[in-house]
Amino acid sequence: MARKTAVAKDKGRGIVWMQGLACGTCVAVAPAACGLLAVLLAPAILALLFERTPGRPIARAVLLCGAAACVGPLMTMWQAGPGTGFALLSDPGVVGTAWAACAGGWLLSQLLPIGIRGVLEAASLSRAVRLRAERERLAKAWGLEDQ
Repeated sequence: MARKTAVAKDKGRGIVWMQGLACGTCVAVAPAACGLLAVLLAPAILALLFERTPGRPIARAVLLCGAAACVGPLMTMWQAGPGTGFALLSDPGVVGTAWAACAGGWLLSQLLPIGIRGVLEAASLSRAVRLRAERERLAKAWGLEDQ
C-alpha cells in the first residue's frame, strides 16, 4: 500500500514538472503573449492555486470563462505585433472584461447548482402531486376510500 502511494506521488510530481516545462517553453517562445495571458487570467490562476476540491470544478469554470475573454486581446496582439501587449494591458476595458468573465465563471459555478436543485425540487413536487391525485382516483374507483 505504501508503494502505491509513493508511485501516485511520483506521478503527480511528474505532471507538475511537465506543466512547468510547458510554461517555460511558452515564456521562452512567446513572452509577450504569456505576459498578457498571465495578467488577464490572474483570477483563474489564483482559483487554480487555492481550490482544493477534487477536480477543481470552480477553478475550471473560472478558467474557461476567462480564456474565452482572452481570445480577442490575444488575436489583437498577434495581428498588431508583440509591442501591443502592454497597450492592451493598460486598457482597463480589456483587463476588466477578462476579470469580469472570470468572475462570471465563478458566479455561474456557485449559482447553477442552486438553480438546478430548484428545478429538480419543483419537478419532484409536481410529480408527487400527480401521483397522489392518481392514487386517490384509483382508490375511489376500486372502492378503497376508507382505508
